Amino acid sequence: MTVHPVRVRKPRTASARSPSILHRSGAYVRAAFQPIENLQTGQIVGFEALARLALDDRLLSPAAFLPELSQEDLAVLFNEMLGQAVALRRTLPHGGAGLYVTVNVEAPLVLSDGFLGLLRRNFDSNGYAADGSLVLELLERHETADIARMSERLSRVRSMGVAVALDDIGSAYSSLTTLRDLPVDIMKLDQSFARGLALRPRDLTFVFSLQGLARSIGKQLVVEGVETPEIYDALRVLGVDLAQGYAIARPMPAEAVPGWLSARLPGKLEQGPCTLLGAYAGHLRVVEACRILMGQRLPMAWKEAAKDPHACSIGTFFDRLGVHDTAFGQAHKRFHEVMALYDAEPGRWQTGADDFRRELEEALADPSSRFHCEAVAA
Repeated sequence: MTVHPVRVRKPRTASARSPSILHRSGAYVRAAFQPIENLQTGQIVGFEALARLALDDRLLSPAAFLPELSQEDLAVLFNEMLGQAVALRRTLPHGGAGLYVTVNVEAPLVLSDGFLGLLRRNFDSNGYAADGSLVLELLERHETADIARMSERLSRVRSMGVAVALDDIGSAYSSLTTLRDLPVDIMKLDQSFARGLALRPRDLTFVFSLQGLARSIGKQLVVEGVETPEIYDALRVLGVDLAQGYAIARPMPAEAVPGWLSARLPGKLEQGPCTLLGAYAGHLRVVEACRILMGQRLPMAWKEAAKDPHACSIGTFFDRLGVHDTAFGQAHKRFHEVMALYDAEPGRWQTGADDFRRELEEALADPSSRFHCEAVAA
């Protein structure tokens, strides 16, 4: 079954102002779908529906038309995108079992009086099964002043068999209070964090902490903006569950999704890092694991094994590339010399951990580094 673009219905009442870009002659909304991958299994778990506006032989991105839309226009756009998202799953193998589709929605629309009625009419019209395969992605471009009302509204949305995601975690208006008080199932990290990881590897610490937070409160974390192989590798090694970006796939029209899924071959699941940024992520995990173990007694055999810089996944990666003689390779060896001293001599352990991290950061910042990865797509 082919999902056809849905033409935007014009308002029933005339407006004194000129028609918005959404209502110009020949304009129609066409969703593009970008996959979301489980980095730990390599499986695709869902797709995000991204709005595109076809106009005068052009396909406009949201930045080109969203600023012109009124609240009424945004409701029309959301309704159309919702219909296309529900229709997509009917075209997928096995009816899209195990896959979800997310649709962006503005906070003011969710709080509007007619929002729940809009959902019910759309679901009745498009045959949504209320099975949790649809996710509403709450955009955090607007500060949500009435948290209590938003919480009540989202609870009613979830009672209709719809999951809720909080988008743009880490942006201007997002906060831990919002995350704590709203009944959401998925957290989506603002794409600016992932895109800048090669230049700011220390931001991986924030991502690592946020992944731990998500798991501890029973939510899923999706990292957006995963555009390069090295960022993909670092997030996988860091233990991030879900990711989205060009390193996985570009957004695609609905009719291309079934074929893309069928042709996609499961990749080899690497156990250790494949890039220097991945090694940096692995080091962060080792350091955090040592912090957790501090003060606990461990068998002497473990402490002796910890001294071998060639036994860990980072050491295996460095040996494969022959880089243990570099400055960061030597720092890695020094860290293993003191790794087992995390409880007896925490100062030496901390110095070794920090030195290795700094050497990695310097290597990653070197524009002539042979570990530099270009983006998969411009």
